[in-house]
Amino acid sequence: MKEQFSRNLGIMSEEDIDKLQGATIAIAGCGCIGGFAAELLVRMGIGKVRLSDPDTFDLTNINRQCAATHLTVGRPKVAALRDHLLTINPELEVSEYDSGVNESNADEFVAGADYVIDGIDYFAFHDAVALHRAARRHGLYVMTAAALGFGTTVLTFAPDGVTIEQMAGIPEDMPIEALKGAAFPPSGYASQLPSYVTMEHVRTWLDNRSIPTISVGQALGPGVLVSQLVLHLLGRKTPILVPDSYRIQFED
Repeated sequence: MKEQFSRNLGIMSEEDIDKLQGATIAIAGCGCIGGFAAELLVRMGIGKVRLSDPDTFDLTNINRQCAATHLTVGRPKVAALRDHLLTINPELEVSEYDSGVNESNADEFVAGADYVIDGIDYFAFHDAVALHRAARRHGLYVMTAAALGFGTTVLTFAPDGVTIEQMAGIPEDMPIEALKGAAFPPSGYASQLPSYVTMEHVRTWLDNRSIPTISVGQALGPGVLVSQLVLHLLGRKTPILVPDSYRIQFED
C-alpha cells in the first residue's frame, strides 16, 4: 500500500485499498460529473481509468468543471484531465478516447472495466444510450448524475434492471441514429423543480442547448456517485437503483 493512501486506513482495510488499486473505471465525459468523479476516485486509490470526451475546455467551463482553468482553455478535456490526475497519482494507468464514446467504440470502451460512469453531455443522448447498451452487454453497472442549481440527482443502472430507454420512454431496440436530437426527460432527474426554476425556464434552456449550472451541484453529484460506487465495489452496500434515485436539493 502506498503512503499516499494511508489515511484511508480505518475507513478501509489494506485489502480494500489493494482492490481499488486493481480496479478499472470507464468514465465517459471529462467535464462536470466525469471530471470530479475521476479526481475523487483517483484520490481514493482507483488504479486505472479510461477517459473519453470529444470536446475542449472553454472559458464557460471554468465555473464548474474539475480540470477547467485559464491554463487549460483550448486544450482537449481528456488530455487536460489526464495531466491533472497524474499529478495526484503518477502511477495511475490512463486510457484515452479523445473522440468520445459512440456506437462504434462503446463496447471497446467498457470491456474489462469494473464500473461505467456516464458523464456524457446532456445533448448527446444517443451516445449515452450507446454507452448504456454496451455496459449491459458486458454486465456492468452505469452510474450518472445531474445537477440542478444547488442540488443533484444520482442514478444507478444495473445491467439487468430498469434501462435508460425505459426511463426515457423509448424502445430498447430503437436505432442509435434515430435517437439523435432526443434527450433524457428532465423529470427523470427531478420530479420537483426548485422554486427559482419553471418549466418555461427548462424549455428555454433546452431550446438554447445551454443549461445553467454551478460548481456545488456538480460536486455533490460525483461525491454521492463515487461513494455508492466504491461501497458497492468493496462489497459493502448496494447502490440505490433506478427507477429510484438519490436526490439532494437545498432550495425548494
